[in-house]
Amino acid sequence: MTQRHGMQIGTFHITTNSKKKIPWCTNRGIPELLIDNLLMTKNLHCAKIFGFCILPDHLHLLLEPGESGLSMFMHSFKRNTMRDIRSLYRSGRSPSSATECDAIAWQKSFYEERIRDSAQRSHALSYIRTNPVHHDLCASIEDWPWLSDHFPRLLDPMEIWFS
Repeated sequence: MTQRHGMQIGTFHITTNSKKKIPWCTNRGIPELLIDNLLMTKNLHCAKIFGFCILPDHLHLLLEPGESGLSMFMHSFKRNTMRDIRSLYRSGRSPSSATECDAIAWQKSFYEERIRDSAQRSHALSYIRTNPVHHDLCASIEDWPWLSDHFPRLLDPMEIWFS
């Protein structure tokens, strides 16, 4: 069942957490699956992705979800990532155990902040970019491999907003 949020269309800063904050999002092979599914979901929903950061127990996105809306975008993304991650673990392509696979899940909800102006959008993008440093996962953003800065060809250009 998709989660319903009041605002469905616009630009959003999304945070979605792993269930029980179990740090599986950066396990071997999983960040690539998350990025692939993010792009697939983007294409399915005619969405725009402006930034992302994958951390061990959560994910940040800056996006426009497309005409189907935010709830459908996130439902599709989470459903498809879980299908592909479970397939990875069951195929034996991951060194982790089946027990670990059973612990992998998304928290049912997600947090969204609707972006209303260019200053708020700039702040959200800066927050996303500096999150690995803030969590002491690396010394500088250049050192964190799962940041959209390292995948510029996957991002959509941001329109200029005049306040």
